[in-house]
Amino acid sequence: MEHINFKIDHIDPMGQGVSKESQIAFIEKTLPGETGTAEIYRKAKGVIFGNLSGPDCLDTKSLDRIEPECPHFYKCKGCQFLHTNYNNEILFKSESLKRMFKYLLPDSVKLIVHPAQERFGYRNRVQIHYDLPKEELGYFSNFSNHLIDVQDCLLPSDSVKDAVNDIYSGNKWKDIAGNSNEKTGYIEVYQEPEESKPKIYINKPYAEGGFTQVNNKMGEVLTDLVTKMYKNYMDNCRELLVLDIFGGNGNLSKNFNNAHIKVYDLNTENKTGSKMQTESQHYVNIDLYKKDPVNEIRKTLKGLKKSDPNLIIFDPPRAGVKFIDSYIKYFDAPYIFYISCDPATLKRDTVKIKDKYDIVEMHLIDLFPGTRHFETLIVFRKSEK
Repeated sequence: MEHINFKIDHIDPMGQGVSKESQIAFIEKTLPGETGTAEIYRKAKGVIFGNLSGPDCLDTKSLDRIEPECPHFYKCKGCQFLHTNYNNEILFKSESLKRMFKYLLPDSVKLIVHPAQERFGYRNRVQIHYDLPKEELGYFSNFSNHLIDVQDCLLPSDSVKDAVNDIYSGNKWKDIAGNSNEKTGYIEVYQEPEESKPKIYINKPYAEGGFTQVNNKMGEVLTDLVTKMYKNYMDNCRELLVLDIFGGNGNLSKNFNNAHIKVYDLNTENKTGSKMQTESQHYVNIDLYKKDPVNEIRKTLKGLKKSDPNLIIFDPPRAGVKFIDSYIKYFDAPYIFYISCDPATLKRDTVKIKDKYDIVEMHLIDLFPGTRHFETLIVFRKSEK
């Protein structure tokens, strides 16, 4: 195993420490100012990626380093920030986001941060991988191709954690996995809102039971924030038309008043008439990645009293919005709310949106404490220039 000596300058958007010594290196589980030796696990285009197997590999430790509460932290790929306190985690996330948008964010717009209410016990959904030939169940390891037993993971809610422990008990997972006829795969445990017990899915597409944010409390913070932005910017508009693109269950637009709302996403036909739908929301089943969807969306607006949207909401997966140029060209909405779980694709799409729009607000909402992930909300307003 090759090793590299490092000195950490700052934390990048992936939660890795960045070293600029003899060559650029990204070292996981480190903090700014720390020095030491890491195991190299990958080299790509002259860049080195390394793992820190534990604090014993450090020559200089940051004063901000703490003992992780999770026993799996140094072996597991799931969390990136449990070796420091939550205030530092929020600082690293906000600094990396501001660094990424340094040349895109106007000086007049300040990043507003919404910290999580709880660092642990928040996830209503987890995916646990299995390998029947190896008789292993858990999360992927940082250092090997083996899976880590994660009964002590701190992120799941109590109900999800109980279900996970039940799956481990008496090796029940072997029967569950065996029924799928797949030697390797994953088991998803999902606690649906208002349901008494979590549901179990085997080798199904992610969010098979319907997409909701994995953090219920912070999901509501995000929804409330989007509703507040809607009221702030749409208050003087009449006969409002809102396009909720990648709308899922329509949770982001569920509290909008005085609007005709079109919710576009895959598998939306089972939402119509459900308890998730409001009278203003109308669901349209469409694959927003398969081909240019704009013409299909325009067809759904024919016959409406108003066919020019006042607001477009984008809440895409990590891949971002495909065909963003077409949305901007054909809809020309006065406002765009873009919610993203991936700063890199958000930056890519922002570059295109800014040709016609100005950024007027930017928010970081921490839905995924302990990990490098978070949600970003940008409010775009059509430029007057």
